[in-house]
Amino acid sequence: MKLKEMLDDVKMHEIDDDFRDLGIGGPDSADDDGAGLDPDFKQTPMIVQVGKVLDSRGNPNPVTELTTDDGKKHKVSPQQASVIKMLLTTDKVKPDVKRQFTKDVQQSDTLAMLLNAGDQNAMIKAFLEKYNPGSAPEKSNY
Repeated sequence: MKLKEMLDDVKMHEIDDDFRDLGIGGPDSADDDGAGLDPDFKQTPMIVQVGKVLDSRGNPNPVTELTTDDGKKHKVSPQQASVIKMLLTTDKVKPDVKRQFTKDVQQSDTLAMLLNAGDQNAMIKAFLEKYNPGSAPEKSNY
C-alpha cells in the first residue's frame, strides 16, 4: 500500500508540473467576473448591468435601472438595454471607438444622451453622431 501511495504522489507531481509548464495553475481568470475589465470603473461595468436588465425580463421584479460611475441611476427599458449591449459588443466600429464608448457609457452624460434619444434608430444615430460624426444616416422621407 505504501508503494501505491508513493506512485500516486509522483503521478500527481508530474501532472502538476505539466500544468505549470503550460502556464495553467492557480485560479482561472474565467472564474473572476472582473477579469479583463477596466479597473477604473466605480460601478459594475455597463455590459454586465445591461445583461442583468435583459436577463431579468419577465421576472416578477425585473431590473430597470443602470447606475453610472457617478452614482446616478437611470431608468432603462429592455429594448434600450439591448441597443446599448449591441453598441458595446458590435464589431462594426473600430476597437478604439468601442473602447472609448465603453468608458464613456459609464458616465451619466453619455448614458443619458442615449436613453433620451428614444427608440433604437435614434439611439444608434446619437451614437454615430458622437463617435463617428458625418456617418450618421440621414432620415429618409420614403
